[in-house]
Amino acid sequence: MIKQSKPSTEMKTKICLLASLAFAAICPSILAQETSAAGSVYGPKAGFNISAPEGWVVDNEAGKGQGLPCVLYSKGSSWSDAKTGMYANIAGPEWEGVNAFVAMAIKEMKPKHGIPKEKIASGKTKDGHDYFINEYPATKTYSQWERVGYVQLPQGVAYIVLTSRDQASYQKDSGALEKVLKSLVYVEPKSEVASGQEYARRYRQLLDKHAEEQIEPLLTEWREKAPDDPDAWITSANYYFNERQTNISTKKPGAGDITLTDKKGKVAGSISFEQVEGSRKRASDLLVEATTKFPDHLDIWCGLAFMYQETGDFDSELSTLKKMVAYAREHPAQLKWLKGQPLDEPSDKFVPDKLHEYGLYYEEKENAEDDKRWYQIASLAMQQYPNDVQGFIDAAGYYADLGEWQNARELLTKAHETNPKSIGALFGLGKISAEMKDFVSARKYFEEVLKLETSGPYAQEAKERLRKLKKK
Repeated sequence: MIKQSKPSTEMKTKICLLASLAFAAICPSILAQETSAAGSVYGPKAGFNISAPEGWVVDNEAGKGQGLPCVLYSKGSSWSDAKTGMYANIAGPEWEGVNAFVAMAIKEMKPKHGIPKEKIASGKTKDGHDYFINEYPATKTYSQWERVGYVQLPQGVAYIVLTSRDQASYQKDSGALEKVLKSLVYVEPKSEVASGQEYARRYRQLLDKHAEEQIEPLLTEWREKAPDDPDAWITSANYYFNERQTNISTKKPGAGDITLTDKKGKVAGSISFEQVEGSRKRASDLLVEATTKFPDHLDIWCGLAFMYQETGDFDSELSTLKKMVAYAREHPAQLKWLKGQPLDEPSDKFVPDKLHEYGLYYEEKENAEDDKRWYQIASLAMQQYPNDVQGFIDAAGYYADLGEWQNARELLTKAHETNPKSIGALFGLGKISAEMKDFVSARKYFEEVLKLETSGPYAQEAKERLRKLKKK
């Protein structure tokens, strides 16, 4: 089953221009690549093409980290430093009418942006669709000067935002928005997006009706008719991985079974739900195929590793993680996570965190064989991501469990040198130093922990260990 792991506890910051317009329901895809004079944006129900005004370029990569599939800025600048930029997008699939969408946008933006100047301009796109423009001047709570063009499309709403860092730039560049709107041409949604959503709807209906005999043919058809839809493979794999058959027997009930009793209330048997023979292999085979079709989807790689983990096939799990790491290191800028969304942090942080989570599964089993597996995953992290300290901390934990204090100390020292502010490395060094009877160093490391963290679990334990060290 593809599942989402808990996010890192580190603070994550995203730049988001006119953030209240970046609605969570938006999930478009993009056709054009890199910078050019034209771009295309697709949502599940509608799409459009636009052209850059003279002196501007379209960039289909720079805004991806902010969930923006298509951004524009003047030649000679970049998305990060342009004094004025634009981005184009499609409202979520629940918004088919432009008036309702704009009313909601105004209401949500009012606390920060105030009341806009509505319909300061209007006209028609290149292919005759109506548009209008609202203006959002800077306020005391929002420094950007902005205007937004809204376009009513068949079964969808397109919007293009122009945003400037200051009033002078806004006055100079604001006319570029209308030029982009006049270049807009509606296009039908991509067939695999549209058909994929329809298959997903039908699949949910069959699940609700418990129409199991119809599900497998539907999943097969989905993969055949929408070959570019990762969800066809993910949904199929999850279905087979969780496929169960009902078994009624006179055996005593086990964990998760339903107890059957006779008329006198005595246990007479049980109802169990057993894995359908061969279904888990079928699930993993589908995800293996999916990793070749969609190698940039790390959620598919992680889902496959999880399936191997659940079936006790560690060798296949480790092999999968190695292949995922190899691809991630070669293509760090194009990686995706759930629903095809860009990673919410750099890949050289995101991937080591995932490796740590898989290793933690074996560490928590607390037996010698699984500890070796924990160390193998930690070693992969150390080798491939030497600038991330977590692999070194995990490997040090493995040696500490064996009582090999010097090996553990060397690894933690490496982690501390790599990131002097890593509380995990400092705390580990304090513990290992105490085990090695180096109480002076232990006190120093625990005191460093308290300088970096005044409250929380590390701080509390560091205080307790310092209290005990006073007696040494």
